[in-house]
Parts: sequence; C-alpha cells; structure tokens
Amino acid sequence: MKFLAKSATSPAARSGLVYSIAGHNERLRALLLEEQRGFCAYTEKVVTPLDTCAVEHFDRAKKGTASDGYYNYYAVLQSANQRKRGKETQYRGAAFFGSLFFQAPGGFTRRIRFVPDDFAYEEIDAGDEEARSLIDYLGLNDHPLVEARRSHLAVLGDLFDGMDERERLAFLATNRLQLSYPTALEAVLNLRLERILDPDARAGSSSGTRATDGSSTVT
Repeated sequence: MKFLAKSATSPAARSGLVYSIAGHNERLRALLLEEQRGFCAYTEKVVTPLDTCAVEHFDRAKKGTASDGYYNYYAVLQSANQRKRGKETQYRGAAFFGSLFFQAPGGFTRRIRFVPDDFAYEEIDAGDEEARSLIDYLGLNDHPLVEARRSHLAVLGDLFDGMDERERLAFLATNRLQLSYPTALEAVLNLRLERILDPDARAGSSSGTRATDGSSTVT
C-alpha cells in the first residue's frame, strides 16, 4: 500500500487544517488527495470526479477530540470507508492505533507484502498479529476489493499482450485511470511505477484528480 505513509512536511500537515464535523472539509480533502497522488488510501484506486470520496478518520474514537489531526486523516472512497466502519468495534484499542507503524516510510512494506497469486496482502511474519489485524481492519483482502484487483489486472494483461515494458509504462502514463491498484500492477506485471506516481517527475499529473464530486459526505 503506497499511500498510508505520512510526512510532517506535506502541504496537508503544514496547513494545520482540522476536520470540521459541521462540514466544509473540501480543502482538507483536496490536500490529502494531492498527498496520496489522487488515489484512495485504503484501496489504491484512482479517485475520479464521479466518486464519492471524503476525509476518513483512521481512528474514529479521535474524531472531534483534541487528539484528532493530520495523522488521523486519509482521503478514502465511500465503499472502503463503509467496509472499515463495520470492523471498528472489533478493533477498538488495537495495537496499530498506538504504533501507527504503517505511517513511517517503508513501515508497511517491512511487515506486510502483496501476494500476486492471490491478489491479496499478508503479514511477512506469520506471528505478526498487529499487521494481520491492520490488513483486516482496512479491508485490504475483502472479497470485492480482491476481485476488483484481479479483474483490472486481467484487462491490462490482455491489453499489454505483445507490449514491452517501455510501451506499457507509456500507456499507463497517458491513461491515468488504468493506474488503479499500483502495488498489484508492479507485482503482477513486474513494472516499476515510481516515475509515473512521482508528482515531481510528471508535474501536474494529479491535477485532474484533486477535485472530487463535491459531496459533503462526512465520515
């Protein structure tokens, strides 16, 4: 998962914006989407203007409290938010709320890996209950999401038949909607997407995804 890490120097962090229960969180949502390169943090799906995407509280217990803030916020698609919401009671007080290990650079990939054959994630250490719980809490292996990855990669696999790596990367660079599930794309198709995902490498590439549907949905 490429969009869970946090940085104190990001525009979203430096803005000092705090979620408002009364609404009008469009600026905060836009900054989070910019930080996440225009992807949903929990699914790695490209967010389009037609999608309902809102500021999501990783730890809902902090919502509206003095402890709420940038490190508790992600821009997330409504479907992913709803799947997570159904598990919040089960994981109340879980260890990952305290450690936030996945927010450090490389923190997620040091403990969790993507399994190409299953289109799913698993903890690297079989005894790592904290990592296993995070996978379940975020719904990373929920059936609809696994099948969406599988279907997307099947379409691209057919489309890329006969293309070399340079041609595949060129296609993805100019067809942003096909960049959904980049972790799966890299693992299954053996691609390196850093230059495409890096906003400095392709200035303005995310400008078309920063705006969402304007929904006032709150989470």
